[in-house]
Amino acid sequence: MRGGTLPGVGVIIKGTTKGVETDFDGKYQIKTSVGDVLLFTYIGMKSKLKTVTSQSSIINVALEDDNILNEVVVTALGIKKEKKALTYSAQEVNGDELTKVKQTNPINSLSGKSAGVTITRSSSGIGGTAKVVLRGNSSTSNNDPLYVIDGVPMLNSGNGSNGSEPGTDIYGSQTGNRDGGDAMSLINPDDVESITVLKGASASALYGSQGANGVILVTTKKGKEGRLSVNVSSSFTVDNVMSLPKLQSEYQSASVGNPIAVNGNVSDSKSWGAKAQGLSNDAKSFFNTGYTAINSIALTSGNAKVQTYFSYANTLAGGVVPGNKLVRNNVTLRETAKFLNDKIDVSASVNLSDQRIWNRPTNGLYSNPLTGVYLHPVGIDRNTYKNKFEYFNQGTNMMDQYTAFNFSDSENIVQNPYWLINRSPSQDVVQRVLANVSAKYQVNDNFSLQSRVSYDKSFFTFDKRQYAGTDPVNSGDNGRYVLEKTENTQQYIDLIANYSKDFSEDLTFTGLLGTSLTKYAIGDQVLLDSGRDGKGLNYPNIFTIANFETTNNIRQSVGNREVQSVFGSANFGYKKMLFLDITGRTDWSSTLVNTNSTSFFYPSVGLTGVFSEMFEMPESINFAKLRFSYAEVGKDIPVYATSPINKINQTNTGISTAPFAPIEGETLEPERQKAFEIGTEWRFLNNRLGFELTYYSTKTLNQIFFIQAEPNPNGYSQNIVNAGEISNRGIELVLNGKPIRNDNFSWNTALNFAQNKNKVVSVHPTLQDGKAIVTARGVNGYEYSLIEGEDFGSIRTKVLKRDENGVPLINASGALDIDESFSKTVAHAQPDFTLGWNNTFDYKNFTFSFLIDGKFGGDVVSVTEAVNDKFGVSQATADARNTNGGMVDVVDAAGVKSQITAQDYYNAIGGRDGVLGEYVYDATNVSLRELSIGYKLPVKGEFFKSVRLSLIANNLFFFYKEAPFDPNIAASTGLGLQGVDIYNQPSTRSVGFNVNINF
Repeated sequence: MRGGTLPGVGVIIKGTTKGVETDFDGKYQIKTSVGDVLLFTYIGMKSKLKTVTSQSSIINVALEDDNILNEVVVTALGIKKEKKALTYSAQEVNGDELTKVKQTNPINSLSGKSAGVTITRSSSGIGGTAKVVLRGNSSTSNNDPLYVIDGVPMLNSGNGSNGSEPGTDIYGSQTGNRDGGDAMSLINPDDVESITVLKGASASALYGSQGANGVILVTTKKGKEGRLSVNVSSSFTVDNVMSLPKLQSEYQSASVGNPIAVNGNVSDSKSWGAKAQGLSNDAKSFFNTGYTAINSIALTSGNAKVQTYFSYANTLAGGVVPGNKLVRNNVTLRETAKFLNDKIDVSASVNLSDQRIWNRPTNGLYSNPLTGVYLHPVGIDRNTYKNKFEYFNQGTNMMDQYTAFNFSDSENIVQNPYWLINRSPSQDVVQRVLANVSAKYQVNDNFSLQSRVSYDKSFFTFDKRQYAGTDPVNSGDNGRYVLEKTENTQQYIDLIANYSKDFSEDLTFTGLLGTSLTKYAIGDQVLLDSGRDGKGLNYPNIFTIANFETTNNIRQSVGNREVQSVFGSANFGYKKMLFLDITGRTDWSSTLVNTNSTSFFYPSVGLTGVFSEMFEMPESINFAKLRFSYAEVGKDIPVYATSPINKINQTNTGISTAPFAPIEGETLEPERQKAFEIGTEWRFLNNRLGFELTYYSTKTLNQIFFIQAEPNPNGYSQNIVNAGEISNRGIELVLNGKPIRNDNFSWNTALNFAQNKNKVVSVHPTLQDGKAIVTARGVNGYEYSLIEGEDFGSIRTKVLKRDENGVPLINASGALDIDESFSKTVAHAQPDFTLGWNNTFDYKNFTFSFLIDGKFGGDVVSVTEAVNDKFGVSQATADARNTNGGMVDVVDAAGVKSQITAQDYYNAIGGRDGVLGEYVYDATNVSLRELSIGYKLPVKGEFFKSVRLSLIANNLFFFYKEAPFDPNIAASTGLGLQGVDIYNQPSTRSVGFNVNINF
């Protein structure tokens, strides 16, 4: 009873058998001597020690719930441990917190709720990938965490080359930058019981090379003993765009008033014409009001021996871009059972997912409808091209694209957006089966054997049909057909022996020894592409393989890998106050063939001391501990890196040499990360207030780099080498509080703070200027690199030279003086620190909660703004024309001042190849990420157990944002194209309701 008296509390003089119990009023009397220590015990409560300081002492004691301080969390390999015994940081988020405001990808709901977790959403909208980074980027190859469901690692690769790292081409490729989705986007959020984030190397060391970037453990719901219970959950939200570019409606295109050509082209597609009244340039009218409906039903039933959990979920969503929609169906069945007098535990589950997305939004400059939306000539009615996106071309005797833009004049980046929606459709289909079986045999009280088997298979189909009339840079004269089928397979089996023993009342031991085998077939792909050269298709707009003009664009590929592992851990406890953890794992990877070693060993050691068990603490302190850990983890090398394989060339006309190989006489080693962590956790005031503080330091060695190869007889153009070091140092702080708690009202609050310093210490010595280019600039103005001595992810651009007063400089010819060397870093996208503040208020049957999510520091670059400026459609260009007589002040090297027109200025700095150093913005942003107002209906009778209604909102507004777009939206969820906006789909604000009913 909160705040009341407890009868029956045992009061014993420690070290003796002398004791009493409290009476009905919680009072007691016991004869003691000064210096005696009283032990207070009560079932379900945390024991407490008090020292007698005088013969006539009155000692009042407040006991707290034992389950708070003996909280159990899921750790590596699905092992449950007391949180107080952990030697590393592990933060758990329960399923109710994840589904309070549902999202189509449940991992997005972690944003702001776990310290050290940085989540960046894909710009591809509904069903899009989430980029998740734990404690900073540490690798040149892959920084994605490992996802584990019910103790079994799951596959998180997308559909082929574009799946795991979509959007690495600044143009957007001819068919648009694609997002292949991720594993978590296919999970039914209502199936999730909890998510535990293992951020440090010590926490994930038992996963070896799989867990090099940290681990996200997903525990799903299972059946419970009791009569059949049914849960029905339904949520519906409407989505509206926000953070659109500011477009001008004051200066029209010079082509206004001139006749429009038969193909829709205007004489001047840019908007640098005269000022006019009554113009409209509302890009928002292009977007729809989107919607997301997630409906699920779950049934649980069972007895003491067998339990069943079954769920079905349906997701229907319409995107804000016309023609974009999603349909997803999830089915989950899980059975748990006990046999042989409960000595055998068996669990079996199967998850089936089917997701179909039509016209998934792309980013980049090509095949992106948003370029045509934003760059539309001001003064030309948008509806002209909406209502008539095609016309009959008498020259070709077929329908053709009706567009305001001449393709060559617009650098082939602008098409009629309604043509792209209707005559360049796409469909992404993902089908997945994930089957797990687990059996555990309790041999005796101390020893058990467990084995788990998992089969994870994903099927991806991408179908893209570009009709004749599409920009010829993107498509053949008769159209283009792309059909891509990809399969990813993971097979996993393990065998684990667990042993636990209390050697004495003071000394405990738990240990495990296990082995596992994982086989992968990633990117088992058949790609059929009619191509963009020549006619593409023999007959216009007939999208079948038999209609391909040439077979030069038909390819097949697969990457096979096998990892065999042994692992073990030993955990010692002393008097529930000292805990020592030691783990080790060895992986044998098939990718290490032709190297000096086919295996690699990863150890960890950790020590925790619980001060509140060691010493008598003030009554206000309920719990205190200090922990240390050191670990080494890493990852193996790319598939086939040490056994280069020649392939059929890109045009299927001959054999091409493998693109890279190790340097002759050298070998490769696995990447290795060394990590140290120290942390402390304290709880006060009967657990009303608590904090956990962590400091960590990691350095990751043997990075993978590709360097220019010396002339060699095999014709390799690049060498793959080990080199370099990337470091991360940071602090994480988690504050939890219950400022108000009484019978009618409570307020729970949690603050998550994380600061990380991510540094590229060194790269390969042969790389010029210590720079490893990740996204090359080509003919564009953006370059993303890893540069020695700088923060991870350096963005370099052209830079406009200015004098000491910030006035632009001109050269001897009168043109703007621009540094085109790309030698200056203008931005790093990683935030300096992140902050999440989560609050829940309960008043009787009402619940109100909100989450404020902030990222502070870092910079981003906008190619969108640069291109909009060059075309004269941005508000910035109108402001410049309205100021200073439409002239921009400049100065030469001698200090002589002059002026150039606003048009000349923006023509020089704008565009995809422009001076993007002028388009750098502070990435700091603070938003109201989630809001929920719920009411639990008073329920009478036995049919309904509970009914809860909620108003919900996501991404409502920004308290602060400087950038012209949402910095939390990424052009790519891979390594490249970070911190840049290239006509990304704008972020959305979602508002709706949720109904949850239990029968």
